[in-house]
Amino acid sequence: MRILKWTGLALGAMVIVAGALYLLRTDPIYMISGKRLSGDEQPYPADWSMCNDHQTIAVEVRVDDPHSVTTICFIHEGDLIVPAMNGSEKQWPGMVVRDPRVRVKIGDSVYPARADRVMDVSMPDLLPSIAAKYPQIAQRDPADAPQDVWLFRISAR
Repeated sequence: MRILKWTGLALGAMVIVAGALYLLRTDPIYMISGKRLSGDEQPYPADWSMCNDHQTIAVEVRVDDPHSVTTICFIHEGDLIVPAMNGSEKQWPGMVVRDPRVRVKIGDSVYPARADRVMDVSMPDLLPSIAAKYPQIAQRDPADAPQDVWLFRISAR
């Protein structure tokens, strides 16, 4: 009986600590969204090639009430492109459409930017750019390509 009591107390303490950490979080952690991105804010870069050194980046939307997510990115014709798989089902793509001001975190640096939904480029046109960074994508059958991908072009504010 005594073991159950101490086990219950330990589990309760862990739940309280985990809840406090969740409420006080900044950057997103994998699939768990975050709030305001931490890091050194830098001026908008002339070249996004540094993103090729990182498999994922963080994007902060709704700058007045920050919400941040982890996502992938790639460079297409010199532009940084951020996709949102199942874009119509997620909150953050809609937030970007309503207010295009974003902050992008790559490594330890945060860049204020603007994100505009890309409607003039098809997925087949983007595949070479995506495959340059993520070669495993090039090996997939095009018939298995996701259908509800929203694409955002990152530009200066």
